[in-house]
Amino acid sequence: MRTAHRKAKEVAERDHMLVRLALEMIERDGFHNLTLGRLASEADYSKGTIYNHFTCREDLLIELSSESARRQLRYYQAIADLAWGGVRALYGLMLAYMRHAEVTPVLFECSITARTDTVCEAASETRLQRRDLVEAQMAQVVGSIVERAVAEGPFANPRVSPGVAVDALRSYILGYAAMHLLSRRFLWATEGGQYDRLLVLASMVEGLGWPRLEIGELTSIQEAVNEIVDSSPSDW
Repeated sequence: MRTAHRKAKEVAERDHMLVRLALEMIERDGFHNLTLGRLASEADYSKGTIYNHFTCREDLLIELSSESARRQLRYYQAIADLAWGGVRALYGLMLAYMRHAEVTPVLFECSITARTDTVCEAASETRLQRRDLVEAQMAQVVGSIVERAVAEGPFANPRVSPGVAVDALRSYILGYAAMHLLSRRFLWATEGGQYDRLLVLASMVEGLGWPRLEIGELTSIQEAVNEIVDSSPSDW
């Protein structure tokens, strides 16, 4: 039993090392240049060893998206644990997602690409289930914050439910991150554009039925969120 446990631990540690190395290779050379053969060469392992961990390149992508989700889960849980009201925490979640995309753009890009049918159909079921588990945990944390916000009584949209409103916010944040954080050519990608970003976010939240927070409070939330995201260690 001890030998089996030790072997399982070694496999897990090697798995983490390979995923970390794959991320470094993507950051350096781009995902299109990543192959399992190149990963084997850089890790100084045989191709057979690599294929024991990943059935295909898409498996690597799914695992990188899982790492992205694990980090988001930590951020969200830290925000949920703060002595904040539900609305303030809801803003915090959205700002945490933006900050995550801002400081780990490669993981963010991997998490987007890993949602496509092509990748999911090629990846192993085990990797997909592991990611689904983390995302389910993340959804629970988000749901608890939404319930807290609704219990405060400020939600005022007779046309949609809080769940639909949150989904709309998620779509906005995803679109914002994809367009404005991954390219410095866009308006809000610069430091000077952060003020406008907060104003637009507040307008979106208000339009969907929650209270609009003023810029001073939004800036305070942003600072607290940045500290959470920037100081959070990775699983590696």
